[in-house]
Formats: sequence, C-alpha cells, structure tokens
Amino acid sequence: MITIFFNLKDKVPKYEQLYRYIKQSIEQNELKSGEKLPSKRKLAQHLKVSVITVETAYDQLIAEGYIKSIPKSGFYVLPYVRLKPINKRKNISVKPQNNKRLVYKVDFQTNLVDEINFPYDKLAKIEREVMLDSYPNMINKSDYLGLYSLRENISKVLFEYRGIKTNPESIVIGSGSEHLISLIVLLLGRDNIFGVEEPGYLKNYHLYHDYGARANTIALDKQGINLNNIGNANVIHVTPSHQFPSGKVTTISRRIELLNWAMKKNNRYIIEDDYDSEFRFSGIPIPAMKSLDKLDKVIYMNSFSKSLSPSFRVSFMVLPDKLMKKYHESYSYFTCSVPVITQLVLNQFIAKREYEKHLNRMKIIYRNKRDLLINLLQSSSFNKNIEIIGEESGLHFLLKLNTKNAINIFIDSAKKRGVRLYGINEYCLEKSNILNEKLLVLGYSHLKTLDMEFAIRELEIAWKNLF
Repeated sequence: MITIFFNLKDKVPKYEQLYRYIKQSIEQNELKSGEKLPSKRKLAQHLKVSVITVETAYDQLIAEGYIKSIPKSGFYVLPYVRLKPINKRKNISVKPQNNKRLVYKVDFQTNLVDEINFPYDKLAKIEREVMLDSYPNMINKSDYLGLYSLRENISKVLFEYRGIKTNPESIVIGSGSEHLISLIVLLLGRDNIFGVEEPGYLKNYHLYHDYGARANTIALDKQGINLNNIGNANVIHVTPSHQFPSGKVTTISRRIELLNWAMKKNNRYIIEDDYDSEFRFSGIPIPAMKSLDKLDKVIYMNSFSKSLSPSFRVSFMVLPDKLMKKYHESYSYFTCSVPVITQLVLNQFIAKREYEKHLNRMKIIYRNKRDLLINLLQSSSFNKNIEIIGEESGLHFLLKLNTKNAINIFIDSAKKRGVRLYGINEYCLEKSNILNEKLLVLGYSHLKTLDMEFAIRELEIAWKNLF
C-alpha cells in the first residue's frame, strides 16, 4: 500500500502531493514497471482522503504516461525510460557566441531609413480605422497571393512610378526578399543555376544556396552585368536601375541584350530587383526592365523597405503568366506571409494617397541629406583625394579614394575614431576587377546632420597622413 504523509501546512493540494509522490516513486524505481497500484477507493480509505483526490492524482499520472488503466483490472505502472548519465570526460562545453554588433558613433550602412520622418501618426490612425472597420470582416480570411485590393493598388503604383502595366492577378505579396526568393526557387526548380551580380547584395547569393539551388557570381562592366560572364546560368538576378552597391545604371542597350538572352531559351528568366528605384534625384526615372518585357521573361521584385521601413516587411513580385499558372496549380495551399492587418493598413495608406505624399516628402529629405554629405566631403581637408560616384539615385553612393594605400587602412583608421565605413570588397565573393579600386560605399539615409558633420571631422583626423 502507498503511504504518504501530507503536509497540511503546504498550500499544494493533497491530490498534487499524492501525484508528485507516486511520480517520484516511479522515477526512482521504487514502483516498478508492471506493478499494480491500489484501487482508488482502497487508497482513499488508507490515506483518509476523498476518492476524488486519488482519482485526480491518477488521472494526471495517466495523462503524463506514468501509469495506465486497464478496465475491470486496475491501474499499473508503465515502463519508465531514464536519461543516460552524461560522460563528463566527453562533455564538451560550448561557449555562447557573441553576436553583439559593435556600436559606432556613425555607421554608413546602407539598409536603414530615416526614423524621424516615418509616418507614425498617419499609419497609426489608419490602423485604428481598419482594425474597427475592415479587419473584423477579414479576421478569418487570407488570400495566399496577398490582399486583392492591396495588389490592385500596387499595380497602380507600378504603372505610375515604373511604367509597368500589370494586373493584380500577376502580383504576389510576401514578407521580404527571403520569402519571395524561396518561392522563385520552388517555381523555377532547384536544378537551375542563378547568376547574381558581383559586387552585389551577397545575401541573395547565400539565399539561393540555402534554398538548395546553385548560384554563380557575374562580374560587371561599364554598362552593367557583363553578358560574357554569364556562363551556364539560366536565371539572372540583377539590379539594373541602381546596381547595388556600385550605383551603375544598366544602359538601355544592355537591357535589350539581356532580354534577348532570356528569349533564346524557355527556361531562362531575369529577376529584376528594383530595390530603391523610387529615389532618383536628377534626370527622368530609369524605366524598369519589366516595362520593356514583351515575352514575359522578367520576374519583377520590389518592396517597401526603402520607401517606408525595412522592418515593415512587405515585398512583392510580378510573375510571368507561365509561373503564376504553376503557382496556382502547385502552391495554392500556401498562406501569405504578411499579416492581414499590415496589408489592410498599407492598402489604405496607398489608397488615400498618403504613400504618394510620403514618397514625395522623403525624396526632398533624402536629396538634402545627400547634398549635405557631398558638400561636407567636398569641403573636407582630403577633398582633393576623393571622387564621388553614383550619387544621382538611390540612398547610397560610392566614394573613391585616390591613394596607393590599401582601402582597409582607411576603414580601420575610421573605426578607431568611431566611424564605420564599408569597402566595395565587402560585397564581393570572388576575385573581381573592382577589388583593385579604392571604393567606399556610403549609405546616408538614416544619418542626421550632426552625424555627418561629426563623421567628416573624425575622418579628417583619422586620414590626415594616409593619402
């Protein structure tokens, strides 16, 4: 018979004390596998408790797999598997990795936006409205391609700003380029070879590999991606309107050449990554390759990361009809990865023309930031040893250093003064001709006036004797 002395001062109920006692007895092999336990009534009489107390304890033990109940027979202890003791001599302690990012006083990274001028109030107001008005009707609905009305508004934005004539049925919404690239790999197949630009956005290269496809790097020339270096790639991922990070604009003749290349074989496609085409500060907007695409060979990708915020996590792509048909046939069970409430808010933000107002406002703000940084550089003590490249569009430009010293010497010296700079070599995987050039990539969209002034003063000190 099981005997337990209940602690009447303990706030733990009697059934739980009994449950713990039997559980411990089984784990310590005091109650062995197959051993029969007392009936609920007999144990209740023995312990002077109610049958409900014993029944509740037994039920919990059954639920956790310590005992089983056999009808008309009783309760029995189940086999208990014990954890094997750890051999301390073979136990290898793993030190936690320190992933803490070094904090600099000024960081010229390229993937940030202006946090002060984000439309907090407008979006908050719209969110309150849609939460009460629209969301209750959508709480159990989710279109796997994304909210149709949002895709309608995106198609209008594409026509107004990029000259792309498309319809909502060709658009897929996803949370970031990672999600969209995973879909592209599924649609095109892992046996394809994806060509990515070098220098370029290395994250894409790694994504293709991580999703099980093969990826090659393709060098650039003065007109953009070099067709002579495509090799055996049959899908090319390019940033033709503002190449990242070189700032090159792919010439119209090279765009036509790329389209002609894609048309030669059925399995060839071009992925046009139009990541920051909204911001062009001189001349007319560069037309998207998709607007020139007559044979439906271009997969167009864009997002709201630069125009709104990278943490907003709303991207989209325009699929050729052939791939959209496959998406419907094979992946209609997918769920759109962007929350419905986020889609509703963005949809209203565009529909009310607030997105257009925000974009126009940010163009002025970013142009002023760019002009200030360029003026500070051109007025610096090292102004005769630098050259500014690719400042006409986008939210970064290149700074070429006319020096015989290695670029890393300048970067390391700046770090010591609290300024983080990025060399063009950080965007290359293989040996590229551009590695021989002394180029820095300066992202400025998130920087304040004081940040820029501080950075240039510190660079004047850090670089005083380096040129």
